[in-house]
Amino acid sequence: MRRETHTVLLVDDQEFTRQLLQNNLTHLKLEARLEQYIWSFQHAHTANLALKLFHMHQPELVFLDIELPDQSGLYLLRRFKELNPDCFVVMVSGFSTLNNVKESIHSGASSFIVKPFSGEKILSVLSKFKQRCVRT
Repeated sequence: MRRETHTVLLVDDQEFTRQLLQNNLTHLKLEARLEQYIWSFQHAHTANLALKLFHMHQPELVFLDIELPDQSGLYLLRRFKELNPDCFVVMVSGFSTLNNVKESIHSGASSFIVKPFSGEKILSVLSKFKQRCVRT
């Protein structure tokens, strides 16, 4: 089996949420049949840091909170998609308003999950990510 390293950028102002995402992704990759993937995690608590890390590491998978202290995650989503249209961006929010979901998808998000999220939701996202990787 060929091992592949994929950079994952976790952007949330709460360290607990970033760590929970990392733990879920690490444990659920086997269930999602992504065992050949080696995750390389990058963490950002602000939009400014996230943009720097995005430039430096070119992540294939991003989990992005809508509410950040220095900029909207929706703005950051548009920037990420300008820099790499193929990046798989998952919007994460405690506010699942119809407007947030619509704007996220319209701006290029690959998926949207609501806090608090479950392992099932992360597994669903990983399945979508895997399907996208198989096509490319």
